[in-house]
Amino acid sequence: MEAWKRQHRKAYRIDIVDGEDTHVGYFKRPDFATIKAVTKLAKSDEVEAGKVMFNNCWLGGSEELREDAVLFMAVQAQLAKVLNGCMGSLKNL
Repeated sequence: MEAWKRQHRKAYRIDIVDGEDTHVGYFKRPDFATIKAVTKLAKSDEVEAGKVMFNNCWLGGSEELREDAVLFMAVQAQLAKVLNGCMGSLKNL
């Protein structure tokens, strides 16, 4: 995990609990190219946009997160938090 953080600046662990099973995936912060592709695809196919985000940010973990539709969608909800996780402020000078 520390090596990923050094290489990508930010790395995230996403845990998805499905009954008694816990699936773990590791993801990096998306780059501009990924955000551009996701934004473009989201207008016509949100699931495909999610696949682009998943595949371009994936570092490793449980392959079931990629293969099981329900687990995949749970990961998407968490990845959306990565995109909207920063706070900003505006001050009138």
